[in-house]
Amino acid sequence: MTTPALAWEHLRAADQSSDLCPSDRPVAVVFRCADARLSNEDVFCRPSGSLIDISTWSHTVDSGVLAGIEYAVDKLEIPLIVVLGHDNCPAMHTALRAWETAELPNGAMRTAVEHALLSVVRRGVPADSVEAVAAAHIVETGLALMQRSPAIARRIDNRTCGIVCATFTAANRQLHVNATIGSVADDTDALVELV
Repeated sequence: MTTPALAWEHLRAADQSSDLCPSDRPVAVVFRCADARLSNEDVFCRPSGSLIDISTWSHTVDSGVLAGIEYAVDKLEIPLIVVLGHDNCPAMHTALRAWETAELPNGAMRTAVEHALLSVVRRGVPADSVEAVAAAHIVETGLALMQRSPAIARRIDNRTCGIVCATFTAANRQLHVNATIGSVADDTDALVELV
């Protein structure tokens, strides 16, 4: 088994032949927004099957999401969870519009947008752009995974799993890390590191 820090280094490495992680199993579970235009494998330049993909609109965390991530980290011993947002996200546009106009969408979308708005409030950041809302929501989603799942929290506490909260900009292929949870960076003992 590899460490969360080595798994993150491997995932970001341009060299696909890196020996940092075994190649016979996925290196990470990626929880992404369902309306992202690029696949996880395209974002991280990985071959098919090298990542476990879980997606919902606006990173809605429900029992199915928790079950999938718990299975990956607890049973498959995957050492890394990446909560991946993306630029120009329609869900975050909807949340920002709701923030500015105090008008929420109907149906199930309403709950997802409410969660994004609560992320802005919890992070205490201004909702002045789609990117700001997305960054706040990605960090809060990572924290929610740890808080709502004893299995994930236990693995983070014993340093066998970590969470990276990041956003991806397709136009310039930039990955921006917003926060890490657990022992993702070798040089810090902080449980949560906001970047």
